[in-house]
Amino acid sequence: MESKKNSILEGLNSEQRKAVECISGPVLIVAGAGSGKTRVLTNRIAYILASGVESSKVMALTFTKKAATEMKERIARLIGEQAARRLVMGTFHSVFVRFLREYSDALGYPSNFTIYDTSDQQSAVKACIKELGLDDKVYKPKEVLSRISMAKNNLVTVSAYRASQELLVADSRCKRPRLIDVYELYQRKLKAAGVMDFDDILVNMNILLRDVPQALDALQNRFSHILVDEYQDTNRAQYVIIKKLSQIHRNICVVGDDSQSIYAFRGAKIENILNFKKDYPECRLFRLEQNYRSTKNIVEAANSLISKNEGRIPKECWSDAERGDRIRILQSFTEAEEAAMIVSEISSRIRTAGAMYQDFAILYRTNSQSRALEEALRRRNIPYVIYSGNSFFERAEIKDMMAYLKLVVNPNDDEAFKRAVNKPARGIGDTTKDAVLQLANSAGTSLFKAGFQVPKVQAFCQKIDALAQLRGTLDAYALAQKIYGESELYAFYKSDNSIEGLARVANLDELLNSVSVFVEEQQSREDEVQDRLEDFLENVSLLSNVDLNEDEDSSNKVSLMTVHSAKGLEYPYVFVAGMEENLFPNVGNLNGARELEEERRLFYVAITRAMKAVYLSLASTRMRNGKHESNPPSRFIREIDERYVENPLGRKDSSRDEGSFFPMRRPAVRYGERPLSTSAENRQTTAKPDIIDPNFVPVDMSQLFEGERVEHNRFGAGRIISIDGVAPELKARILFDRYGEKLLLLKYAKLRPEKH
Repeated sequence: MESKKNSILEGLNSEQRKAVECISGPVLIVAGAGSGKTRVLTNRIAYILASGVESSKVMALTFTKKAATEMKERIARLIGEQAARRLVMGTFHSVFVRFLREYSDALGYPSNFTIYDTSDQQSAVKACIKELGLDDKVYKPKEVLSRISMAKNNLVTVSAYRASQELLVADSRCKRPRLIDVYELYQRKLKAAGVMDFDDILVNMNILLRDVPQALDALQNRFSHILVDEYQDTNRAQYVIIKKLSQIHRNICVVGDDSQSIYAFRGAKIENILNFKKDYPECRLFRLEQNYRSTKNIVEAANSLISKNEGRIPKECWSDAERGDRIRILQSFTEAEEAAMIVSEISSRIRTAGAMYQDFAILYRTNSQSRALEEALRRRNIPYVIYSGNSFFERAEIKDMMAYLKLVVNPNDDEAFKRAVNKPARGIGDTTKDAVLQLANSAGTSLFKAGFQVPKVQAFCQKIDALAQLRGTLDAYALAQKIYGESELYAFYKSDNSIEGLARVANLDELLNSVSVFVEEQQSREDEVQDRLEDFLENVSLLSNVDLNEDEDSSNKVSLMTVHSAKGLEYPYVFVAGMEENLFPNVGNLNGARELEEERRLFYVAITRAMKAVYLSLASTRMRNGKHESNPPSRFIREIDERYVENPLGRKDSSRDEGSFFPMRRPAVRYGERPLSTSAENRQTTAKPDIIDPNFVPVDMSQLFEGERVEHNRFGAGRIISIDGVAPELKARILFDRYGEKLLLLKYAKLRPEKH
């Protein structure tokens, strides 16, 4: 095995190697952006197995299925599939669900419990609000669910919530004093239906370890080594589970970067990684500081920014790559002009650097910012994909079919029943549904059981019951095929010959294909085969947004996404749009220093996605909530050391006042408008320009676009603000960096795209 261990260590730098070799006791690996974190974690697991530890004794927890799958494949390549086949590796939720099914009786759940997705949860909460006679304009389902989710992530059960004066008073101040009643009814309905939501998996795992001693003892002794990826993103519930499971052996290794802790709004606690050494005083700390992703300039710029945070584990990331481009700041007057500038820079890079569309990412703080960017990309016929978390499984026809699959696996799933019972239409209207609901409530039973007593619903319930009887006899694909036909969904969607109807049928066929692939994968495994329909549903339910986004067709397209969605990704060229105060940092998140530090970490994540170049864009006016807003540039831009910025804000030159962030012009200019001339502008044009390139070759005016940065052989570099008129008499209004704004006739102007 020594030769195997040596091969695992090949290619690692000294600190990575030390982190891999240290397999006993508590270990904290602080991994800077682009530092090879995944490789270290993968090789460390392989090294543990190569050292003689049984694979079934090792548990590795990740946040996405994609990460777990890729790591397990790499481990198998390093030490062989046989040695790694019983490794317990997956997302927190997928691994913990296995344990919860194993001990479901002790928790009062059926072993075939199903899992609600977000839309199921919102629907269930909405039903609870209605049943309690509350105003859903005050008790907004999405907000109520968010509050319940936060409580669960902090292990605040219904009884603990009701006993907390602090929480009750906070709800009263928000005009929602009965939120606890919604929480209680929601949990009661979930339990009665044999359902858990995503957060319940963590809550019930904690309850299992707290209240079932034999389960705690068995699981503590089952695993001798526990490894956790992205530890900075863990919440309180995950923290407590990990601490309990590692209590006996204390061979706990956590990997993460406190500088990339950006999910406080989901309940993540940065204290988990900051206080690891307090929890495990004997722990070994390894810092992975060499960045293999980005240029020196990007890494050092990011360092200069994040050093402003006080709550952090000290580290100094560095890169052995080339120095690279300095950060460019794109200043505009409106979000439309900002978008045009960004698109122009993308076109320029493609022309001059041979880049492809897929090399570019445009990041923003809020989803609403994408509209102007999309319009600008469409105007230039540039293909793009938006990573928004919406996926294949959010489509209406897919949710219809999934409701049937869930109902066959767990007939007591009320949300699945409500969606499936009249799809396709069976003459079951609101009156009939209300009758079923009243019967269910009065009898304290599920909608499915109550439905047998309502004539119009009886046949549907009998059909579901007959399909449910087949669960133990057919694999997931065979049963899904039967449900597809028996449900009449196939005939319903097939009857629609429109383009949309054909697309829906194709989507349903694709769903069945995914079930087939799942069954094939499961049956090809050497360990216990899990090819039942409930196994497929669990697999889908536990996919994260990152996993779901993999379904998007992103081949050679510009990527648009929020900074939160970009975590873990990398692109040669990154644009961060909307770099203004109150937008980034987001004013809604600034209640103190703690929140500001989270926003700074978010900006740090944005910068460190880039491999070659970073652009920061801002607008002096922006439409938000139907109103024009003017905000100064984000403080974060100034927090980057000016050595790493090509055109720092507020520098003194002939085109700007001291301390001014924008050229001297009225605040907002649309393409085609002529800004008012000022005496300052007139003065700027008196300077005698120099010839910048004796071999200057201009391009034809048809190759020039609004928003594009260009060069003139005498006036130097600038940006085209607007192009007016009809060819060949087109006029361009150009804002030159040194000589201010000029109006030029393009056929005589002699311009070329700016060279980088």
